[in-house]
Amino acid sequence: MKTVFMGSAEFGLPALEKLLERHDVAAVVSTPARAKGRGLKLFDSPVTGFARERGIGPILTPENLSDADFINLLKSFAPDLFVVVAFRILPKTVFAIPKFGTVNIHASLLPKYRGAAPIHRAIEAGERETGVTVFRIDEGIDTGEIIRQSKILIGNDETTPQLYERLSLLGADVLMESIDELARGDVSPVIQNSAEATRAPKLSKSEGHIDWKLPAEAIYNKIRAFKPFPGTYFFVDGKRVNIEWGAAVDFNINSDITPGIVLYSKGDCIDVQCGDGGILRIYRIKPEGKSAMDVKVFLLGHSIPEGTILK
Repeated sequence: MKTVFMGSAEFGLPALEKLLERHDVAAVVSTPARAKGRGLKLFDSPVTGFARERGIGPILTPENLSDADFINLLKSFAPDLFVVVAFRILPKTVFAIPKFGTVNIHASLLPKYRGAAPIHRAIEAGERETGVTVFRIDEGIDTGEIIRQSKILIGNDETTPQLYERLSLLGADVLMESIDELARGDVSPVIQNSAEATRAPKLSKSEGHIDWKLPAEAIYNKIRAFKPFPGTYFFVDGKRVNIEWGAAVDFNINSDITPGIVLYSKGDCIDVQCGDGGILRIYRIKPEGKSAMDVKVFLLGHSIPEGTILK
């Protein structure tokens, strides 16, 4: 099947690799190079970098997806299918071009977690399972008819980067199965029930600031979910401290103790009271301006005394 791949993030690379093995990739579409860092050096997207290394071409990086020249170039490929993974919102003038339409790999079991951050939001919510959905793009955001889904369990201690990698590999496999079904003409699409939809909005930096009034388990889920961005953090003596790792425990459940107070600060951990009477046990931190370190190392030269209230 003649395809055009559209994506920017690393999440789509396993799918692009499988497309190259089994189908004709006529072109790759990605985001333009962006300036980053103090020197504002231009960096290609991971998809563009991968395509260059593999000698795939042409690589298209339009600023405007509605540009007439770009649309005409896409039509000239006479594509059977567009495959979209972690890309921008496509106008109908683009997604309606191919014979079999345009499909997207989304990292959730739609209609749950529609939006930009489905992996983060599923972990944050304490979900025990998630998966991937291959669906046909329409004019909504993650609202199109479902072609195929596959579920996986989320590990109790699994973080966003770990789940991201597993779902990217699963998504590539489900995409291949979906394309096979499209080619055979035996797809039975499922219309999404919007009444069951939940949102997965983009993360903001401020969300990483810990609210100690939350249950310990909810804070622990945020630690897992918000890796690597925006991270989870608190302030002590006006200095920001990132929590790199911890655990929710019910060692001393007492809902009358002030949330955010340090109950224990010795050895290899710091215990902090949470809003449900549970405790967040912190094992690894990153003090402001320093590298990440185990709490045991931190406490050799610093102190967060018991009784301190973390902000």
